[in-house]
Amino acid sequence: MELDKAQSGGERANEARRGSGPAALLPATIVVRLEALVRDVRTVLNDFTGARPAPYSVREPLARHLIAVTPEPSPGITPRRLRVTRVVRETKDAVSLTLTDPEGRRITFVPGQFFTVLVTLASGEVLRRAYSISSLPDEDGAAAEVTITIKRMPGGRASNHLNERVAEGDVLDVLGPSGNFIVTPDPAARRHLVLIAGGSGITPLASITRTTLAREPESRVSLVYGNRGEADVIFRESLESLARDHADRFTLRHVLSDPPEGFTGRTGLLDHDNVTRELDAIAASSGLDADAAEYYVCGPEPMMIAAREALLARGVEPARIHEERFSAPARRTTPELPKASALVEIRLRGRTKIVSAAPGQTLLEAGLGASLPMPFSCTMGGCGVCKVKLLSGNVTSEEPNCLHEEERSQGFVLACVSHAAAPCTVEVP
Repeated sequence: MELDKAQSGGERANEARRGSGPAALLPATIVVRLEALVRDVRTVLNDFTGARPAPYSVREPLARHLIAVTPEPSPGITPRRLRVTRVVRETKDAVSLTLTDPEGRRITFVPGQFFTVLVTLASGEVLRRAYSISSLPDEDGAAAEVTITIKRMPGGRASNHLNERVAEGDVLDVLGPSGNFIVTPDPAARRHLVLIAGGSGITPLASITRTTLAREPESRVSLVYGNRGEADVIFRESLESLARDHADRFTLRHVLSDPPEGFTGRTGLLDHDNVTRELDAIAASSGLDADAAEYYVCGPEPMMIAAREALLARGVEPARIHEERFSAPARRTTPELPKASALVEIRLRGRTKIVSAAPGQTLLEAGLGASLPMPFSCTMGGCGVCKVKLLSGNVTSEEPNCLHEEERSQGFVLACVSHAAAPCTVEVP
């Protein structure tokens, strides 16, 4: 699953965060929150006194969107560097990369989130791709290392590069973690998660499965996983091991369109009929209550459409259906960019500031360049953190992105992939 957008990179060390002194003794999340508060107070004081703030001040996302970025001149968004410490070949077309912070900082994430990986090709072109975290965090919500899993896509420049060229010791630039397709662990929870995955859609669901079984002793997980053949099943051995170790709480059901001889599971595609039959089987074996379970769906678009239709036909409330969609680069359309600068009025936390968006500059880049603490995470239309409401004017946006139809109808746009086509006014929720 990939998302594509070219970016020019660059990084400089964040001496303040790495240095000595009292701040070095505090947890990373506390340091980031204090730094964000100081920047906000300084910005407000500057507005009152008329002092010109330092250009390109960037506010890091907080809590589960923590990415420890470093301010840069333009565009104001700098990735975090993580080192590859282990490379595991999951299938002939899928590889897992284990990443650690070179400075030993722990990485905060919630099961189901993804990293935006900046992939530098041999030509020097930098592509942005979204790859989900497949490992689980420790009990404190962070980990010394995280694993992302990449499936090779036909013609996928980034996925082929990562499958063929990345080795232990290499360093990757990442943004995030990002995304709201998550399950926050709760040791007191007593819930039933029904997960429906197709192909590489297993990646975020693997993290959710592993974490739920490890952190919620009273919760159940039922996983329906569709693939072409047995050799295409990502995490096959680890999933089978979980099924043995948690036989009373974890149900694993494979659906194969090209099964080997002796396969006893369901065959064919994960279409409406097969999803319905699989849900019937889960209900028969575990007493599935459609009104109490939560459903998480991730995979190819036809499978996701079929799964949603099957769930709705069973009477599942839409609010209980959670979906993760990553659009393929070939499907993305980039509108013609404005050829002239445009004034953008940004309303944020009771303040209003007018900034100039240069040709080719996104609303997010324009706001960050004017020292506004605009929230962001993935920077490529995949997580929704940078959502703003367009109150007037006109913008052009890259499509498809993660906005739902309801959000679009309410006038929301994503600041990270939207450009001002004319003077406009936006409001940060």
